[in-house]
Amino acid sequence: MRRVFVVLLIATLTTTIIGIDRTSWASQDREKHEKQRAAVTKALGEMTRGSTVTIERQDGRKIDVVIEEITPDAITVLRQEKDHVVTETIPISDIVKIKKTSAKKMSKISKTLIVTAVTLGVLVGSACAGASYQRSETSESIQ
Repeated sequence: MRRVFVVLLIATLTTTIIGIDRTSWASQDREKHEKQRAAVTKALGEMTRGSTVTIERQDGRKIDVVIEEITPDAITVLRQEKDHVVTETIPISDIVKIKKTSAKKMSKISKTLIVTAVTLGVLVGSACAGASYQRSETSESIQ
């Protein structure tokens, strides 16, 4: 009988100390993520398209990017990957910290590749618009 009582006492104390369900810890994690999201959203509110920023992601990676588009749930950025520029959409929930950086701190290669990508995007868009306009005029003259 004494052994059963000791086992129950140890089980009760262990349960009290460790806890059966850690709902209080889960709510602290949720609050932390909400605070991070609020801080990121506030920082994004001060930034515009073309801003040069440093993003720290949930996995600890820090990357320098240029903001292309800001939506309520994600941002689309241009970043350098090896020797070319990549467009990437990053969910706001994946961002731990975002900080505006000076374009002077970016490497010359990064700046050159990003400017080249933006320029090519504008040229391709203009060419498509011109071709579409030319095609519509040609079809109107045939009729």
